[in-house]
Amino acid sequence: MKNNNSKLVYSTDPEIRRQIEHEQKSASTAEAINLPPAKQQIKISLQTKGRKGKPVTLIHGFQHDANTLKYLARKLKQFCSAGGTVKGQDVEIQGDKRNVVAEKLEQLGYQVKLL
Repeated sequence: MKNNNSKLVYSTDPEIRRQIEHEQKSASTAEAINLPPAKQQIKISLQTKGRKGKPVTLIHGFQHDANTLKYLARKLKQFCSAGGTVKGQDVEIQGDKRNVVAEKLEQLGYQVKLL
């Protein structure tokens, strides 16, 4: 599909459909930007709601691609000696680890705000 301003809604041609899907995938991956840590404002909060009373440290505000975010989450989990996961652009660490996470992120050069 050569014309990006095309208003094509549907096509039965499999080649055109593949091109449209490829363009959509490349557009979604192009949105992820890696800003340097000094330019990012990271917010750290504690959440127990909807988790059967168990505390989870939420870290949000990252502007990284998926691979960088997974690597950073792994490093934070190792530093905290706790489990956790990445959901979207947020990182979840099991337990109340707000101060430990804030300390590590400041060492890495991020601007941290505890909520």
